[in-house]
Amino acid sequence: MGCFVIFFGILYLGISPDSTYEMLYLPIFFRGLGMLTLIIAFALFAVEDLNPKFLLSNAFFLIIFRSVLSPIMATSFYSNTLYRLQQKYMYSLSESVTAVDPLAASRYHQALQTALTGGKGSDEAAQLATNTLYATLQQQSLLLALKEIFGYLLVISIVIAVVSRFIPFHKTIRVTFAKTGDDMV
Repeated sequence: MGCFVIFFGILYLGISPDSTYEMLYLPIFFRGLGMLTLIIAFALFAVEDLNPKFLLSNAFFLIIFRSVLSPIMATSFYSNTLYRLQQKYMYSLSESVTAVDPLAASRYHQALQTALTGGKGSDEAAQLATNTLYATLQQQSLLLALKEIFGYLLVISIVIAVVSRFIPFHKTIRVTFAKTGDDMV
């Protein structure tokens, strides 16, 4: 779980408008390492005391849940949460964008002047400036939504990592050793 904490921590702290794809190499490496460890540990835990005649059906259910059902449910939950948060932040960001706001007004006028000098009509230039401002708000709301989701996932992964340190996931096999000399007589 430590790998997932590092993964979500890097993503949470690294989200910014100027992020690049190259910044994702290290977090993806840690996520892959965490998935590899988790899949192997869970498979060993599931089949530790399993009767060999149930091994094939158990493997089927492990693969179905791990590779099919869980990704589908997680993706739909993540997509719906991302959409809901993005709409929430879009609404809250757009409330403060007015002609009185100096940053929004300067971006609008800059995009308007660029469109007008590009030979567009006044109506078309105003529409292009509005679309530019909307795209900026859309990007900011997406970044805020991702930051909130990664923050929650970071906290959840820290809690799971701490709790999992106290759960014995495997049985300790005790092997008795004969005293030296007694077995060689």
